[in-house]
Amino acid sequence: MLSQLRHIVEQVGNAKNLTEAMDTLVRQTKLVMEVDCCSIYITDENTSQLNLIASEGLASQVVGFSYLKFGEGIIGLIHQKGEPLNIANITEHPNYKYLPSSGEESFNSLLGTPIIHRRKALGVLVVQQKGPRLFSELEESFLLTLAMHLASVLDQPFSLDVERLNQPRASIYLQGSPASPGIAIADAYVVRSIMTLAEVRIEKSDSIVKDLQLFEAIVKKCIDEFSNLALTLKEQVSKDAFLLFDIYSHILKDKTFLNAIRVQINESHLSAPSAVKVVAESYIKQFEAMSDPYLSQRSSDIRDVSQRLLFHLTHQVEENLNLPDKLILVANEVTLSMVASIPNDKLQGIVSVHGGIGSHVAILARTLGIPAVMGVQFSLNNINQKSLIIDGYEGSVILLPEQSLVSHYQSLLDEENELKKRVESDQHEKAVTLDGHAISILLNIGLNARQHGTILGHFDGIGLYRSELPFMLTDSFPTEQEQVHVYQRLLDQYAKLPVTMRTLDIGGDKSLSYFPIVEDNPFLGWRGIRLTLDHPEIFLVQIRAMLRASVKHQNLRIMLPMVTSIEEVDEANKLITQAWNEVKFELDYSSEAFPMPPIGAMVEVPAAVFLMPALAKKVDFVSVGSNDLIQYLLAVDRNNSRVASLYDSYHPAVLQALKMIIDNGKRFDLEVSICGELAGDPIGALILIGLGYSKLSMNSYNMGRIKYLINALPRYELESCIELALKANKGKDIRAIFADYLNLKGLGGFIRAGK
Repeated sequence: MLSQLRHIVEQVGNAKNLTEAMDTLVRQTKLVMEVDCCSIYITDENTSQLNLIASEGLASQVVGFSYLKFGEGIIGLIHQKGEPLNIANITEHPNYKYLPSSGEESFNSLLGTPIIHRRKALGVLVVQQKGPRLFSELEESFLLTLAMHLASVLDQPFSLDVERLNQPRASIYLQGSPASPGIAIADAYVVRSIMTLAEVRIEKSDSIVKDLQLFEAIVKKCIDEFSNLALTLKEQVSKDAFLLFDIYSHILKDKTFLNAIRVQINESHLSAPSAVKVVAESYIKQFEAMSDPYLSQRSSDIRDVSQRLLFHLTHQVEENLNLPDKLILVANEVTLSMVASIPNDKLQGIVSVHGGIGSHVAILARTLGIPAVMGVQFSLNNINQKSLIIDGYEGSVILLPEQSLVSHYQSLLDEENELKKRVESDQHEKAVTLDGHAISILLNIGLNARQHGTILGHFDGIGLYRSELPFMLTDSFPTEQEQVHVYQRLLDQYAKLPVTMRTLDIGGDKSLSYFPIVEDNPFLGWRGIRLTLDHPEIFLVQIRAMLRASVKHQNLRIMLPMVTSIEEVDEANKLITQAWNEVKFELDYSSEAFPMPPIGAMVEVPAAVFLMPALAKKVDFVSVGSNDLIQYLLAVDRNNSRVASLYDSYHPAVLQALKMIIDNGKRFDLEVSICGELAGDPIGALILIGLGYSKLSMNSYNMGRIKYLINALPRYELESCIELALKANKGKDIRAIFADYLNLKGLGGFIRAGK
């Protein structure tokens, strides 16, 4: 039956839409298993029902109109128990429930299995026979295997049928990832990529000279074009948003990227479009393989820039935009270019099939205050100009919402706008709890380091500067003087604030094009401080550059990544001291005139959590890298879709580890901060403050909301919540404690729609 199984799965996977896929499934399964009926029921979480969406054997008039509540009937029991049922006579079963007008009364035996994907029941697949029949183990195994394959197919995007969209019916609910909080209500405005990398065929060049000349001219044209788009955006919003286009300029001026394309034209004799395709896809693959969400999602920037190059290289003509007054931008992958091309007063929200919460589009959306949902798995066919509601808090999209839903969400939107005004009025204040405890708000910065100089509002320093990013924009290791220039610009910009620079954190999944690293398990491999200590020549040059750049303002703090042992800290301190003595001697400075900057370590692996007492004797501060710490504690790669749902920032083990870190910090008088995403999450920030953390480093777009919450709440109440949370055994219970607290305080609007 293996070949028959493969045939069914292939036919279902090739279907154009969900209706065709399910009809194919039940028809082929009925034929192969030689049964009288095959049906499929799909879970609807919003109504807590199982909907009959396809059947070969039941009356056609009930398909699409028959429902069973969760746990109702034999089908509901299979869904509830999450295991197959093989019943010779269903009328004798205590859970038997007849579907009216279905013709089901003629069937006696039943074999059904749940369709489960990532621990979630998506539906039930069932076959039935008119006469009494106990299905064999082989048949049961076949249906179970088919359901397993079907689960992954159902998780893929299908076209929403034209007939289904045009019929008066209940709203269609879709789920993605919440990328920017807020509510939006408007019609979908679908934008398709003008020229995708996949559409380019590999072709040889007719004239290498002409292709090179064309490529150079188009690069210049694209740089000018992105500059103009940035200026357009500048007229609509503050500088901190439009400076994201600096990233595109970096890519178009990156010698490594451009030279790789030139080599493909010159040496491989490829046409200019083909060369762009080959190089861009290589870069995209490299970035997508990185575990760091910030870096992995830079692939979308490469794709956007490359597709713009292709647009001009292939002499495409851009259509004139005829925009409605209000719209929700929808695309397979929304890009910065798309966002910038739409006036801010028209753009109500963003929905993207691809992309993540760390993409520059998501960052821009949060900066602009535009609700966004990423990773919504559906096809764009037939939804242009259809009404949408998006909930950027929950990551949900409602297609063709009923009027009652529109009215409900409009009232939530009105409440949200009122809350925004309150948050904006609080930006210039320092973060101090109602009972007088000051909290330092620090910023995480990377490629877009320059954008934050224009942020309105108070912050207390740079908690994390990712120093590896400039290394990724060159075709060789930057010289000491080149690094001095980069670091000096940053330290000058924040002259009156402490700036914490993380030393080079590459290796494993974050390799450089000129320093490739291939390993079986990059997450546990040669990376971070391990790599740079093995190459002291790289480490010393970087430390010397940091020290030289800090002479004027002396606001530098140096932080070591991925520390797992005291030996690593000792060796790093020895090299830092060597570099410090060299710079002092070269500049003829005394130790008093040029003191050693504070040295810190990142606590991002479990080993470092237990080394806190020893670390306190070796470093001046530690900073918790919560993203990696949670991944290592839970053994979960959150970029792996199969286990991403297990990544839980509120897991009891995470809470205990965070408590151990801050308790040891207080015990040994060691400064502790946190620079992961948890610090910028409303509930996460409250948990941290309740545990005793007083230095939170986050991305700029989270700053205002977190500061407002801090100023609105007393720490002693958060400490009481923590006492309850430490007794909880589940992450969802910990979240519920703080969610209930925020709702009680009238601040639930920071974690959901409304106020």
